[in-house]
Amino acid sequence: MADILIRNIDPLTKERLRRRAKRHGRSLEADLREVLQNLAQEEVRPAGQPQQGFGSWLVSISRPGADLSNTLDKLRSAPVRRADFG
Repeated sequence: MADILIRNIDPLTKERLRRRAKRHGRSLEADLREVLQNLAQEEVRPAGQPQQGFGSWLVSISRPGADLSNTLDKLRSAPVRRADFG
């Protein structure tokens, strides 16, 4: 696996990332790895194409025991996109 080194991160930013990782039950490294993988996946998918259909997503978060904290984090951090009704 390749390594990435990022220097000069603001201490407050690092602390916020550390707390985010803790909420997800992961190490800072593991949480950042997942974030980077998700960002890279966005580049692979055609623009505007959801990873899964809305109905499938809605069913998945509606089931008993669904982890909504991760879902809410993804929704809050997702880029705003124009609706495509075509």
